[in-house]
Amino acid sequence: MTLSLRILSTCEVLTDATAGLSIRGSSESVRLALIAAHLRAACEGEGTRSGHGVFSGRLTDMIERDLGGLLGPAEARPLAKQVLEALEKAGDLWRSPGGYWHSTPPRAVSLPDGLSFLLGVVPHGGFIAAGAFRYAGGRAGGMVVQGFDDWLGRAEPIGIWMAKALKRYRPGLQHAGISADHLEIYAPDQASRQLRSRWINPQEVELSGVSLRLCRAQSKPTSLYDRPYYLGEFEHRGNGLSLRRAVPVEHEHARRFRFAYDEALGASRTLELKQTDDMVQVVLARDLPIEEGRVLALGWELGGASPPSVVPHGFSGPSGTFRSACSRAAWD
Repeated sequence: MTLSLRILSTCEVLTDATAGLSIRGSSESVRLALIAAHLRAACEGEGTRSGHGVFSGRLTDMIERDLGGLLGPAEARPLAKQVLEALEKAGDLWRSPGGYWHSTPPRAVSLPDGLSFLLGVVPHGGFIAAGAFRYAGGRAGGMVVQGFDDWLGRAEPIGIWMAKALKRYRPGLQHAGISADHLEIYAPDQASRQLRSRWINPQEVELSGVSLRLCRAQSKPTSLYDRPYYLGEFEHRGNGLSLRRAVPVEHEHARRFRFAYDEALGASRTLELKQTDDMVQVVLARDLPIEEGRVLALGWELGGASPPSVVPHGFSGPSGTFRSACSRAAWD
């Protein structure tokens, strides 16, 4: 018997993989879908056999070795880390202490527009892939189905949450009596009037009758990624703005407080969507509350563009999904 071999071009390989895995979307969607399929297979196969999961370094080495020719050697490892982070954030894979990755049980998350996205060990077929995730129309048979709000994490309406949070934090206000010059003050009402940043230096802030504000340390010398946040009670004095009293605020609460103040001060943000032939570009801030921010895992960043998140087009789910998540944070 004669065996004949044919060398396939990168384009032909990607075309075959796109058809075989039912991938939709742009070339970036295809790249991420291929990586995600490899990572899931490794965790389901090798991770299950070993009983203790697959180490992070082994997974990134595997992607670099197996897909480096298609993705580009320099891009394979960073992309693998990006996809692992998204899969962990969504609950598709989980990471145990020490950096070992494991597969998860099969389940579906029902989306607001009638689609479901699938998590865990799912039999091949019956779904489409777009980016790192898999989607199915209608109800996914034979699986546990989780509601979209439950997947994000249940949260009260932002106004009710703010009232309870302020009731919790107010008793902790401690006397400060110092200049506010070292702080930035969250003033979305002033920002919307003046078309400027929502974080304003104390020399320029207008309290407009709202003395209790969210504030944070200025970026220097404090780290941008670990700045302390406070609820501060401010007043104008002859020599500038003074911080009368303050209480530290947990970081996850600081994120939700931003959107609560947006709504309370009549300065809610507007969700922007830009649709092209094969994708929907969703303009989102990176400061979404942690629960609602999980929706960002379903998209990916568009290289070279300022809007931070992109989801593939070709089915109606993603735009409605992003709208639903953002509406919980009073983002219209």
